Amino acid sequence: MKKLMIVAAAVAMSFAGEAALQPQECLNCGGGSSAGCDVVVFKVTGSGKAVVAKDDYKEVKSLKIKKGALALTGELCEATGICCYSEGYFFAKIKAGKASFDMASALELGVWSVFGKNLDKIRTGDVKPGKTYKLDSALYVSSAAGDTEVDGDTVVDAESIEFYASAFGTVNVKISKGTSGTCNPKGPCDPTYTPKSYSGWFVGKYACLGEEDCFLCDCANTDVFGGTWKATYQKSKTSIAAAARLAGVSIADEDDED
Repeated sequence: MKKLMIVAAAVAMSFAGEAALQPQECLNCGGGSSAGCDVVVFKVTGSGKAVVAKDDYKEVKSLKIKKGALALTGELCEATGICCYSEGYFFAKIKAGKASFDMASALELGVWSVFGKNLDKIRTGDVKPGKTYKLDSALYVSSAAGDTEVDGDTVVDAESIEFYASAFGTVNVKISKGTSGTCNPKGPCDPTYTPKSYSGWFVGKYACLGEEDCFLCDCANTDVFGGTWKATYQKSKTSIAAAARLAGVSIADEDDED
């Protein structure tokens, strides 16, 4: 069976989950360390369409992300002492037409924001202890350029792939019960931010599978795919290795000749 995308994967790292997820206003954090920053893991499913090979021609067939996982990694921001998230990994078992394959890709995290009518209340502390508030959230990720690298080991894409995905969801903010009344100015109330689920769209392209004609001056050397996806937060998963296992993707070195 021909694999559309073949990945030779490597052993993944995990972080000790110590620093709670906490957003911050837009700023340039500068350098930092990943020590103490949680790996935030989501279970991913999706479906759409893709160009696939059939005998000596190509056709459009259904694409399914049967099992997938998103792992977002952070580093400690020097300016605030809060973890900043800008990278991650995507693992998936994918079926396109009749072909099935495993995928692993490094990610760039372009947007992960929270907003909504309760944001100012949470920022100023004008909130009730013990109460949970809901914020809207937006997420945007894309494949990172070049070879995927996990914990210093290179994960090489045998065929190039490029994708972009956006989604909208919610984040629950629970206020600790440390005081009575509002938190400000009567006392500190540490908020706990918990992502819920996201849903949105993805699109991308990968190495051309065969001959085609086009209406361009030069025909492209890539084929395309696209569809919708859903990501659900996994509280008990706190490592990149756990995300790979959730997707059912092996992260041990493997032969990619078949």
